[in-house]
Amino acid sequence: MAANEWAWLPTPRKDILPTIQAALRKRFVFCDVIADLLSAACYEPCNVLLWGPGGHGKSEMAVTALRALGLRDEEIFIQSFGEGMSEDRLWGGPDMASLDTCVRYDTTRSFLAPQYKVVIFEELFDAPAQALLPLKDVLTRRAFMNGTERVEMSAKVVIACTNKDPREFAEGSDAVQALMERFLLQKEVRWPGYEAKHYRELFAKVRRGSSMGGKQLQTMLSKVIAGLNEEKTFIMSPRMAIQSLEVVSNAAKIHGDMTITPEAFQSIRFVQGMQSYTADLERRIERQLPDEKISIRLTDADFSHNDAGPLKTPRTEIPALIADSLSSRFIHCDEIVQVLTHAFFQPCNVLLWGPGGHGKSDMVMTALKKLGYLENEIFLQSFGEGMTEDRLWGGPNIAKLDECLEYDTDRSFLPFEVVILEEILDASSQALLPLTDVLTRRVFMNGNKSVPMRSQAIVACTNKDPRQFAKDSDAVKALLERFPLQLEVRWPSYDQADYEALFSKTNPDAGPDRRKLNRIYAHVIANLNDDRESGFQISPRIALGGLRLAANSVGRHQRKKMIVDDILTIRNVQGMESYKKDVESLIRSALREGGVEVLLSDIDERARQLRGKMQDINLKFASAKDLDDEARGDVNDEAIADMVDLMSTMDALKHELFSIDVSDPMLIKWKKRSEEAVDEVAAEIEAGR
Repeated sequence: MAANEWAWLPTPRKDILPTIQAALRKRFVFCDVIADLLSAACYEPCNVLLWGPGGHGKSEMAVTALRALGLRDEEIFIQSFGEGMSEDRLWGGPDMASLDTCVRYDTTRSFLAPQYKVVIFEELFDAPAQALLPLKDVLTRRAFMNGTERVEMSAKVVIACTNKDPREFAEGSDAVQALMERFLLQKEVRWPGYEAKHYRELFAKVRRGSSMGGKQLQTMLSKVIAGLNEEKTFIMSPRMAIQSLEVVSNAAKIHGDMTITPEAFQSIRFVQGMQSYTADLERRIERQLPDEKISIRLTDADFSHNDAGPLKTPRTEIPALIADSLSSRFIHCDEIVQVLTHAFFQPCNVLLWGPGGHGKSDMVMTALKKLGYLENEIFLQSFGEGMTEDRLWGGPNIAKLDECLEYDTDRSFLPFEVVILEEILDASSQALLPLTDVLTRRVFMNGNKSVPMRSQAIVACTNKDPRQFAKDSDAVKALLERFPLQLEVRWPSYDQADYEALFSKTNPDAGPDRRKLNRIYAHVIANLNDDRESGFQISPRIALGGLRLAANSVGRHQRKKMIVDDILTIRNVQGMESYKKDVESLIRSALREGGVEVLLSDIDERARQLRGKMQDINLKFASAKDLDDEARGDVNDEAIADMVDLMSTMDALKHELFSIDVSDPMLIKWKKRSEEAVDEVAAEIEAGR
């Protein structure tokens, strides 16, 4: 190797190993073997493959080592691979200036750009063979034929990181097998043990200078985490453990007393990955805590931030503002209050998931507005199957389209401090891969320009269960790791009391009649839940929409009291079309138990309508007198058929009224009045016959 080839690093060769060792030992545990491997890769230089379970800091260790050696961020290229990786994206996208003459790529946007000295490929083996085969050729020849131009690969070292076992991948893929041969050094990154002492050592490194109280917290939390681990099903990764320390210690400041109590440890349940527990996590955490009362006093040295915070609102004001804004409008929102408080307090990204109609985005917007953000200061974007990389970054810069593919990033989420991304898991991997890169590096390479990501807190909302998506998509799994906090948003129960509480929150000044309507409607929809197969629950959005529609129906028809038809308007609310059963019979059955007033009003209204029908029949008989014999016979036959139907309806109405059982004195009087009115109409019909 030429003499100048050895000088590609600012650090002398003899200092490579001790420099990397010193840098990694400050932040990581069980890192000496990795330090030795990375130093060997940089010393020669040659390519290296790091593989093993997620959350162990493979990429972080690589970046830490490279920075310690004196490399700048602009000299390190990081890219995520996955199902959506294409050859086009691998080489930097099309060269727009030559697109009408030949197919060329803008390699200045790829890892081939001359400024890059080291390349880090994340989840490399998740990419399709169409991308891996040409990459293997370039790693072999160290050059890429871009049309007729030969582009030399300047990077000396390629570090590939993956959560998968490459041995399993290589068995079924010749492309993976061939690519693996281009990585001389390979190592599994995994702790040899996950005991309390190991987590304690990790905490001591990330919280240097902690107070005695902070060290006591770290010792106790290490025991809790080790106790939660299940050898064959779940092991808390170092990344999850550090985030657990963050949320537990922050709980002391959030409560305002700088003291850790047993409740603070329950914040662990919000950490990404804890959703995989099927057992009662709260009870499991309690079992790991000591029996004696816990009260650990922390100091400012035990936190990774100061009280000023990077958001508009000082950290000390965030807990009360979020709690006030949500508790005044929503029910069952205690956990959402806690997870959003942690997310904006830290700040960090958070994923809210669960069935639709529970107001996930609405709660986030409400909290952010309370924190002082205006509508135009909150970036909100919906994802989906049609989400493209082009749309994600703000669309192409038309003025430069004939020169290079550059995006109008001012129209993307990058300049915004707070961001809401809806239905993020519905997007294709082609959009999720570059998003994952930017969330990792916090910078977007827009052509040759570096655009920083200013977003401090990104809240992703989805109706899908991320655990299911992560099983089927490595792009989704990688993206989920960029959201340290996660929470399923659903009500713990969907009973009458829950819906009544919801209606009371949305209309706190309701009068007695409206409160009665709320009670009856809540009873009805709670009963509809009980009769639905497959665990369907009427969401808060459906409940509120149905209630508004029912109340409007009374006014639209100029009635004084609600009848069954008004409640039946819920059939037209989005989400109710999936009902296969007879909704009317279910509603009437529910009203017999908790809404007799509506049934009595309904009977009164139907009796009035029957009187009107009797009058119409009499008019029909009268009109037939002036007709010829044949026409008069036809009209009379039609009127007689109507009379038969009317009598049958009246009999059914009387039977329905008789079957209503009431005990309240007011309802007894009402039922008696209804019986008298129905008997009067029945007598008129009998007389008319």
